[in-house]
Amino acid sequence: MKILVIGSGGREYAVVKKISQSPLSDKIYVAPGNAGMKKYAEIVNINVDEYDKLVKFAKEEKIDLTVVGPENPLADGIVDIFEDNGLVIFGVNKKNAQFEASKDFTKKFLNKYNISTAKSETFTNYDDAKKYLLDGEFPIVLKADGLFMGKGVFIAKNYKESLNYLDKIFNELKADKLVIEQYLNGKEISSICLVSHNKIFPLEFARDYKKIYDNDLGENTGGVGSLTPVDDLKEDEIKKIKEIQKQIENGFINENCDYTGILFIGLMLTDKPYVLEFNVRFGDPEIEVILEKMKSDLLELILKTMDGTLNQDDILFDNNTYVGVVLCSKGYPGKYEKNKVIEIKDGNYTLIHSATKEKDGEIVTNGGRVAMVISGGKTRQEAREEVYKNIKDINFDGMYFRKDIAK
Repeated sequence: MKILVIGSGGREYAVVKKISQSPLSDKIYVAPGNAGMKKYAEIVNINVDEYDKLVKFAKEEKIDLTVVGPENPLADGIVDIFEDNGLVIFGVNKKNAQFEASKDFTKKFLNKYNISTAKSETFTNYDDAKKYLLDGEFPIVLKADGLFMGKGVFIAKNYKESLNYLDKIFNELKADKLVIEQYLNGKEISSICLVSHNKIFPLEFARDYKKIYDNDLGENTGGVGSLTPVDDLKEDEIKKIKEIQKQIENGFINENCDYTGILFIGLMLTDKPYVLEFNVRFGDPEIEVILEKMKSDLLELILKTMDGTLNQDDILFDNNTYVGVVLCSKGYPGKYEKNKVIEIKDGNYTLIHSATKEKDGEIVTNGGRVAMVISGGKTRQEAREEVYKNIKDINFDGMYFRKDIAK
């Protein structure tokens, strides 16, 4: 099969690497890709939002399957565009992409089907939201309604801070809607699932570390570390999460979604699991460690998801624990410099390229989350020790990473 993967980040790197291991895969292209992907695929100089060019390329190269990585093309309806052109593509259609593109849309779905989620209210203007916050219980969560690359969610500790975030959401991010939500304090869990015509097939649970600094301090990021499996999950918590997955599945069926693709369920564990959010693509950086643990052929799983023949028994994992630590540019998630030369020594670890490019024959930084080091072990502690030992084999000017991932 000839495969086209759309995207350029760590998520797409992990997907390309895993698909390259499949005997079903003859040739892989990636658009626009990054410096590390050249090892597994041919780089195509087309951006993720150049839909006409992507369609033209897929037709000319007789691509058998296109796999979409990031959320924006899905929200724009790339799946609908490809299918209208007679092309086979894996991902949710524009209708179902609303589950990520609109937090208000997802909240209405969760409440309609009595799925456990935090109490919330939606607002379309600054003044009404400000009035509501006067009587708010702090801390409180403010979520810009739209796609903001993981940076549209704010936790306000008091009224004054909430007004600053309110201003940022409506005036800086230019969001049309705002969801103000009850703050839940607990442990976060990521449940990433393959969904085949509304039927949910969960992968291994993972944990994402969003805050930039140790001890979960500082600003939210797109994710600076991850762990799988989550060994502190209790049996009753797993049972309740499975019940939530079944409720979501039934909701999809009742709404005639014909949801096929990826569903990321972000959960918070307090007295019970609560759904925080949906994403309609693989979670990043969680999928990188999950695919490292996966024994199954990812390409085969995708094809079975699409044709409706997938079974839970098809999805297999090894018995190890995997820890991933993201290497960030100095200043991320704020302003940071690019084009820093990356020094890489070979070692017994996996290096995920997230934001790299080639310049003058060298690999240089090209974003805030530059790369990710993944190591495995029989236990969480063993995996932690391995990953932090291996980080010393990578270096670039201003490199920063958390020291407490999976602690």
